[in-house]
Amino acid sequence: MGVITIVGLGPGSVEGLPYGTLQRLKSGMPVYLRTARHPVVSFLDEQGIPYEALDYFYEQAETFAKVYESIVEHLLHQVDSVGQLMYAVPGHPAIAERTVSLLVQQASEHGHQVVFGQGHSFLDDVLLRLGIDPIEGLVFIDASDTDSAHLNPRMHTMIVQMYNREKAADVKIALSEVYGDEYVVTVVRAVGLEDEEVVQLPLYQLDRVASIDHLTTVYVPPVVEHLEELGEFSALLEIVAHLRSPEGCPWDMEQTHESLIPYVLEEAYEVVDSIQKGDMDGVMKELGDLLLQVALHGQIGTEEGYFTMRDIIRAVSTKLIFRHPHVFGQDEAKDVGTAIENWEYMKSLEKSDDQSKQLVSILDQVKYAQPPLRESVKLQQKAAEVGFDWPDIQGALCKLREELDEVIEAASVVQQKEEIGDLLFSVINVARHLSIDPEVALQAANKKFRTRFQEVEHQLAEKNWSFSDSTLDILEEFWQNAKERETL
Repeated sequence: MGVITIVGLGPGSVEGLPYGTLQRLKSGMPVYLRTARHPVVSFLDEQGIPYEALDYFYEQAETFAKVYESIVEHLLHQVDSVGQLMYAVPGHPAIAERTVSLLVQQASEHGHQVVFGQGHSFLDDVLLRLGIDPIEGLVFIDASDTDSAHLNPRMHTMIVQMYNREKAADVKIALSEVYGDEYVVTVVRAVGLEDEEVVQLPLYQLDRVASIDHLTTVYVPPVVEHLEELGEFSALLEIVAHLRSPEGCPWDMEQTHESLIPYVLEEAYEVVDSIQKGDMDGVMKELGDLLLQVALHGQIGTEEGYFTMRDIIRAVSTKLIFRHPHVFGQDEAKDVGTAIENWEYMKSLEKSDDQSKQLVSILDQVKYAQPPLRESVKLQQKAAEVGFDWPDIQGALCKLREELDEVIEAASVVQQKEEIGDLLFSVINVARHLSIDPEVALQAANKKFRTRFQEVEHQLAEKNWSFSDSTLDILEEFWQNAKERETL
């Protein structure tokens, strides 16, 4: 079994090099430096400490990930040969060092022991220089991993490993998506050294800083107010919670899951309407209104103790992973059809886990919780799958005429209500046989009615008439005029 000792060279100055680490470096053990681009290395030269710098791996590999893998592979090969070695990295060995985490993992797999020496992190000096207490919350991110998913505007944020202007440009874009171009950040370089630089600037200037190198750190201060302007989901939840609080809005406070049902449906349809109109700004706003409904239900669930917003997100996330074995598992799906089959199969496994949900009827596969028109279509489709269906359109049309006659003959309100329902069901059946989506057809009819009715209103306005001034014959004439103008 070999032994790998990992030590840190400190943040930059000789004063930051731990005495114990210096003594280890002088012990005669083979020393490997991740990089010689560190201010302390010249001091090691003065002390006559031999070492091998591994900078040449940066020149050979195309990506940093490959560099780190090559360095670890090299170190493991060396320890196999010599039995023990020392690996020295900038700063602290356990902070912002990808090679160290890889080395610890793979050394164990190869049967080698890893021993950590002392180290002094540049992060300590940066925090001290900027007067930041990490207990307030600190996010520490590698520049290569800077994206909106990793950012938390409520926290102090440090971005490291920003080696050059190209990397700075990537960081600028990622930060601007969350904070905005004008947000002021602090660039700290060579902290604790004679050429230390601390500069405050707006984000859009981040990649214009003249001196960006391996000693550069970007500090992004937390946002203390107007978090909603940054699109923070947590800010929405806080707003909704406040609206439901005793200091909130009377209307919001009295809402229940049941009372919000009409609004959920209304907002969902308004999203659909904006999509069909191709109004992307409208889609964005209507999705926000729909999200508000989800947030309200999440808050009510929290107050009642049944579930939280986190439970909602956890449930749907777990479901998505489970039902996509071709994405998150070992299965494959080369086309949409196979993906749907996988989804339905995994969905059936979910149901089989609960014996109380065993199907009694094939129609149990059709959910009640959907618009009645869509439920009717799916019920008929399920029945048709087992042969319970008219063989052709003629049977469906005859049934439609029969139901219309029964509406006409109905003697009471109760009968009329029942027969109207049967008539609508038959109309949907005819549409299904014609491969026409009844919802789409009805939406087109609604749109046509709106257009023609508004044209009737326009004709009335031209004569300075109101509906009360007109007879049905006049309105019918205007209606026919509207129909004719559609064809012009």
